[in-house]
Amino acid sequence: MLRGLAGSADRAWFSAAGRSARSALNAALGLLSPTWCHGCGAEDTVFCLACSEDLHALTRAPFPAEQQALALPLLFQGEEVLVLPVAAAGRYEGLLSRALLAFKDHGSITLAGHLAPGLRRSLELALERAAPGTRGTGPAVWTVVTPPPSLKSRLSRGFDPLQLLLRHVLASPGGGILCGHRQLVYAPGVIRQSKQASLRSLAPHGGRQKSRGARARRRSLGGSFEITAHGARMLPGADVLLLDDVLTSGSTLGELYRVLDAAGAAVHGAAVIAATPSPGAEDEFLLVSASPDA
Repeated sequence: MLRGLAGSADRAWFSAAGRSARSALNAALGLLSPTWCHGCGAEDTVFCLACSEDLHALTRAPFPAEQQALALPLLFQGEEVLVLPVAAAGRYEGLLSRALLAFKDHGSITLAGHLAPGLRRSLELALERAAPGTRGTGPAVWTVVTPPPSLKSRLSRGFDPLQLLLRHVLASPGGGILCGHRQLVYAPGVIRQSKQASLRSLAPHGGRQKSRGARARRRSLGGSFEITAHGARMLPGADVLLLDDVLTSGSTLGELYRVLDAAGAAVHGAAVIAATPSPGAEDEFLLVSASPDA
């Protein structure tokens, strides 16, 4: 059923009517506020039609990405030991990385509509991998949990990028995300940044993770998150799927898992918009490519 809906959406997206509608809308926006495409630099549009279609194509086939992340937690299922499964919509490079950076760090919130379809497909794959079809009379509700934005992020951006993207996903045709008898819902406010981590994020370069290796990321994120009073009430016994924007070392997802597991939640997997090899991975572990073409 999901594949049929995705096929119909793709045909509508690439149809002549779909192209015309997006082109007209972009032209109207260009008259109101001159701008440049964050993908290719074309004038009078935040994201041109060609880049929009390219981004859609780049995130049409989500893939398993957990093997390239060094800090993901291990799940013990009987005698089996598995790495937390993570589904990624695309690779963090080129057009996808530019679109994400423009959305998160440059206030181009209109890009949420372009990034949301890929995120939805990533969440669907994460549910499919973590929750194969089961028998039952009604859907079992699973909760998606995102890392809380840092104090520095809230002050500089004024919005939570992942929360905004999820709103677009859940408001799209089809509403909630279903896989077999699993239904995914978003429950904000169950986890927050600790006071120490909030203060640390305000220090110059204090919250940056991009240049750090897996071990340094794990050390810097230890104790960063804590459960809220609301989370303490609803998390025990809850089935949870994690969500982050970019998977690098897996340290953020690992810390989320640690805190949620201690609160009594059952974490089954995760989804990200994009995956990238972690810095220094070649020196710390044999890197397995997350490329869908590998």
